[in-house]
Amino acid sequence: KGNVIPDRLGEEQNATKLAEDVRVLCLVMTHPNNHKTKAYQVYKTWGRRCTYVEFLTTEADPEIPTIVSPTEEHYSKIWGKTKFGFKTAYEKYYDKVDWVMKADDDTYVIVENLRYLLSSFNHSDPIWFGCEFKVIVKDGYMSGGAGYVLSKEALKRFHNTALNNASLCHVGNNSDGGAEDAEMGKCLMNVGVKSVDARDNFGRFR
Repeated sequence: KGNVIPDRLGEEQNATKLAEDVRVLCLVMTHPNNHKTKAYQVYKTWGRRCTYVEFLTTEADPEIPTIVSPTEEHYSKIWGKTKFGFKTAYEKYYDKVDWVMKADDDTYVIVENLRYLLSSFNHSDPIWFGCEFKVIVKDGYMSGGAGYVLSKEALKRFHNTALNNASLCHVGNNSDGGAEDAEMGKCLMNVGVKSVDARDNFGRFR
C-alpha cells in the first residue's frame, strides 16, 4: 500500500512529459445539430487532453473551437469536409504539432494512451495509424469511424502533393463525395505514406 502514491505520481509525471513531447491536434468531425451534445461533451472531456482540439463542422459555435468547412452538410460530402479539415490543420498547426488525429464526435479517446503509442515512432516518417481494413485500397485504409492519426510528414504530403494532383487523390471540382476513409487511404498510399501496425505485444488492437 505504501507504493500507491509514488506510483501514481510517477504515472502523472510520465503523462505530463508525454504531453510536452508528443503534440497532438485532435480534429473531431461533427455537425451543427451535435454541437451542444456530443461535440460539447468531447470538448469537456478527452478533447481537453489534446494539445489542440478543433471541431470540423459547417457552422461556427462560440462554445467550441471550430474549423468551418464550406462543404454541404451531408453524409455523402464527408470526404469534402475531411479534405478541408486536414488542409486547414496543415495551414494552421503544422509548426505546432507532430501528429493529427481525426475522430468522430461519438469517439472516446484515452489521449495519454495515444501519446504513449505515438512516442515510439518518428513524426518525420510518412506513416499513419488506425484500425485497418484490407479492402478497396491496395495497401489498405484506416476506418474513419474508429479514427486515425497522421504523422507530421504524412500531413505534409497530403497537403502539398495529394491535394494538388487529381491523379493521386480525389480532388478538384465535384470531388466532395466518396467514402472518406477509403479516399484518404488512396491519397496517402499514392504519396508514399505507410500504415503502421499499432497492435500491442499481445496482438491487441489499440
